[in-house]
Amino acid sequence: MKRIFVLSLTAALIFMLFPASNAFASQYPDIIRVGLNFRSSAVSSVSVSAEKGIEIGYSDGETFKLLLESSDNRSYVIRKDGYFVLTEQGQLIEYKPTEGVPYKGSVIGPIHLKIGWNLPDFNAAQTFAAAVEKSGIDAYVAYEGGWQIWSGFYHDLNAAEKALAEAKELLEVEDVSIIQDNRSRLVIYDSGFSVQMIYGGTDGYMQVWPKQENDPYVFSANGRRYRGYLEIRRYPDSDLTLINILNIEQYLYGVVPAEIEPDSPLEAIKAQAVAARTYTYKNLKKNENWGFDLANTVEDQVYRGYDGERASTNRAVDETKGKKMLYNGSLANVFYFASSGGMTADIREVWGSEIPYLLSVPDPYESETSPNYIWEKTLTAEEIKSILFVSGVEIGDIISVSAEEYSPSGRVTTLRITGTKGAITYYNKDTRFIFNLNSQKYTIQSAGNVVVKAADGTLRTLALDGRTYVSSSGTGVLSSGKNFFAVIGSGDKVHKVSMSSDTYVFNGRGWGHGVGMSQEGAKGFARQGYNYEQILKHYFTGITVE
Repeated sequence: MKRIFVLSLTAALIFMLFPASNAFASQYPDIIRVGLNFRSSAVSSVSVSAEKGIEIGYSDGETFKLLLESSDNRSYVIRKDGYFVLTEQGQLIEYKPTEGVPYKGSVIGPIHLKIGWNLPDFNAAQTFAAAVEKSGIDAYVAYEGGWQIWSGFYHDLNAAEKALAEAKELLEVEDVSIIQDNRSRLVIYDSGFSVQMIYGGTDGYMQVWPKQENDPYVFSANGRRYRGYLEIRRYPDSDLTLINILNIEQYLYGVVPAEIEPDSPLEAIKAQAVAARTYTYKNLKKNENWGFDLANTVEDQVYRGYDGERASTNRAVDETKGKKMLYNGSLANVFYFASSGGMTADIREVWGSEIPYLLSVPDPYESETSPNYIWEKTLTAEEIKSILFVSGVEIGDIISVSAEEYSPSGRVTTLRITGTKGAITYYNKDTRFIFNLNSQKYTIQSAGNVVVKAADGTLRTLALDGRTYVSSSGTGVLSSGKNFFAVIGSGDKVHKVSMSSDTYVFNGRGWGHGVGMSQEGAKGFARQGYNYEQILKHYFTGITVE
């Protein structure tokens, strides 16, 4: 198992892993790098395995150099070289040395001893380590600019200096030195917490490949299986960034069933596959500062790897292979969401920008029984006050909340909240996010509000507090101190309206931002006999599918 050799990342190996393609001749590459854990979701360790063995090594961008390999399903744990406690229950828990050791168990640190000089290869280092261990000193192989023998995991310099003196005495040599903490090092353990080796991390990024005997060709990382292979990066002041590198079509196998239900009509799934593929190509290198293209979350597209795949969605990906949405020959900006509530949004209504193919269109075939097609949310005045306070807005006790401007698609574009100490107005997407609503398509029911129709036929919900009124005795300003007053509506009908309220009911339709393709609407179109190209061309005005 413990052998070492240099393996060139040849074209033959690439074609074994990824189906034959013209990736280097095409403007559309075949390979994607997906962030599995990164930034705040980075991990201190990862357990890796594959049914018929893995290869652990590092890549300098051109060649893969093997460090360790197995031929069975045994697991290895790769962790950052840092401060940990191996508890009596067998858990490896990280801690901060400035806060003291919080758990009982064996304390592990990132300071080591180097014994002797550099050695020519792994076998020589392993033989030397065995000889050192016969002297009563724990020893293991390390690779940091060359093959070396190290000892110990010390959590402070005093312990390392004491061990240094003991090692010199036992080994009767002077060539023993202290290796200080390095934020790029990785430690490889077996499942029994026996150290296999340390990798210094300066010659390239560590990678884990399933051996070619694996069928399907997948590996496991922290209990979830993925196609392709894994890259592990340790950035300064960060835990481990895990990156899954694989073929884009195989990536879509893990995306599409996470974005649309696998039992949806096939043509709707195909539309989702093309939308997801177009998004992927349009956003490659989006996170290149972190070493990957797209995140595996709603930040980009939800990706659940091999374990998330389903036969129906794989079929949709295969039957649309390579298909993308273009506008005037360029990749389209793609957005999709769950439900429009009957009409999609123009991008201007949500984000304020203008894109000619992201216009509001009717959505006639959405099922009114679909999740959140119709929804309701109730907030008290005190809850609204608290929400504003948390967001840094303090306007006193809430007097009124009103949707004052609606877009042609029926979405709130201006939301006014009035308090005893002032008022604040939100626009476009913020009219949804301030109260974490399912969509911008809603009305507000409360005392102190009236719904009026503007000259262009659109509805407006107005808070009456602070408004100027005209009566038989002249003009004045309405205030919450007046409990009730009369309003004359169409047909001279008189309405009695309360001026105060402690409860606001948001009655809405749809789920999501509303721009682009409605997934529930796409299902409806598919049930009506439309194919995936027709569905996409309905939601994205003027695009082509090529």
